[in-house]
Amino acid sequence: MMNTSTERSDMAMAKIPGDIQVLQLSTAYMKSRCLYVVAELGVADVLGDEPQSTEGLAKATGTQPQALYRVLRLLASLGIFEWRDGAWHHTETSRFLCANHPESLRDYVRMLGLRVIWSAFEDLEHSLRTGECAFAKRHGESAFEYLAKHPAEARIFDSAMTSKSHRDIAAVLPAYDFSQFATIADIGGGRGHLVRAILKKSPKTQGILFDQAHVLAGVVPEKGEKLTLLAGNFFTDSMPKADAYLVMNIIHDWPDAESIKILSAIRAAMPAGARVLIIETVVPNTPEPHLSKELDIAMMALPGGMERTREEYASLAARCGLRLERVVETHSPFSVLELVAA
Repeated sequence: MMNTSTERSDMAMAKIPGDIQVLQLSTAYMKSRCLYVVAELGVADVLGDEPQSTEGLAKATGTQPQALYRVLRLLASLGIFEWRDGAWHHTETSRFLCANHPESLRDYVRMLGLRVIWSAFEDLEHSLRTGECAFAKRHGESAFEYLAKHPAEARIFDSAMTSKSHRDIAAVLPAYDFSQFATIADIGGGRGHLVRAILKKSPKTQGILFDQAHVLAGVVPEKGEKLTLLAGNFFTDSMPKADAYLVMNIIHDWPDAESIKILSAIRAAMPAGARVLIIETVVPNTPEPHLSKELDIAMMALPGGMERTREEYASLAARCGLRLERVVETHSPFSVLELVAA
């Protein structure tokens, strides 16, 4: 589902001559790079609530005033910051670059602009020619292996995923009745943002957070929180017994072979009547822009996975002894795919 601002943007794009559209797309990386450097330097945080001159912002961020002005001028043409009355002002959009914004996207922008991520896309042609992961071609190891060895970049990645998950969870919670389950297992759930949010809304439900030991080491259940931590690897270890299994932003990280291993392990542990809830973007069978189509390229280049259509998820489920019963849409690009035993 697209929001009205996206729809307006699409309609505006449709009115632009084809040659101009191609030219604008060819330089789109310049815009994203400007967004990254501004996020990395914390310009939005320095700006705050009071308008500031270019010189003031430049001094506070250690940048050259004319260069900073030119970068901000480009971003302002996209609605990010505003130049008015000789000073820079925040817009509703630029505030999402502030670290203290409740729905901050600053670290998400920083993560996508990390040199190790940015450079991987230089090998996107390799992915097109071979179907293999561009990141592994560029760096000689998987993205997850790299992050395990580089804690500074891993912290930015974790913060980016946390901020993104909060936004996604806010859309998922009202769309599906999780309170119907006595026990919910969050598979590969990281620090448990999803299952813990569900437990707050469903106090009678027991939660299980299943992830690797080093991930769970940073999780401390709150007093009275009905959450059990279970260390394990979804490729090698048995899954817990539960009435529902949450698998959010996991399956899209992997090609079919690995995805089948994960879902088959869950299927082997499922009690009668249990359900698997895959929470991902679903690629629509329509030509319009959709977040899933952009994420699909990121998955191809970085971890080597993919976003999937409803039909592809149904086929994947069938190969694991599961059946796609329904797809529950949310007010975001994410959906809840409900799987049952076949």
